[in-house]
Amino acid sequence: MKKSSKFIAGNWLKIYHIVMRKGYINLLVSFQKRKTTQTYKIISLSFGIIFFLVVFPALFIYVGFYIDKFIHVAGNDAIRIVIALLTIVIGLSILSWSAYTLWKIGKGTPVPNAPTQQLIISGPYQHIRNPIELGGIIYYFGLGTIMGSYTIGVVAFLSGLIIGSTYHKLVEEKELYARFGDNYLNYKKEVPFLIPNFKR
Repeated sequence: MKKSSKFIAGNWLKIYHIVMRKGYINLLVSFQKRKTTQTYKIISLSFGIIFFLVVFPALFIYVGFYIDKFIHVAGNDAIRIVIALLTIVIGLSILSWSAYTLWKIGKGTPVPNAPTQQLIISGPYQHIRNPIELGGIIYYFGLGTIMGSYTIGVVAFLSGLIIGSTYHKLVEEKELYARFGDNYLNYKKEVPFLIPNFKR
């Protein structure tokens, strides 16, 4: 009886996750069909900037401070600050280039509720499928490092990498396939997930 109850509960849980994920993906796909104003896109982008450049890294850095109590790697302060500033600039540059490409060519934003109107395969997207994630985790590393230590930077980097990659694999890739079909599949085969291919 206990085994059958666990089996039923486990199956219902799987079904629930599938339905919820499909429902969310369908919601994301529906955003592309809506007509949005420039003001709406600007507001959406502003909220995205607040969440991805302030709220999320703050949470990751908070976790990093806790881990830093047990594993503290700081090194020379001057070198650490230079590395931190350099990675912050690089990360923000990639993010800006990516967002500009989505806005200018795709007529949309990186934010799910104001997506692009076409599949973007130019700019940074011709070298890597997820330049927003790459720029974000580099920025998180720099921000965490300048806040106190390399430990905090690495924790912020890994947190962004794990959460971002999981979201892209489980949700965004399915959403893009639903929106762009075989064009996206061909693009996915040719362009790497997170490590840029500059030969393209």
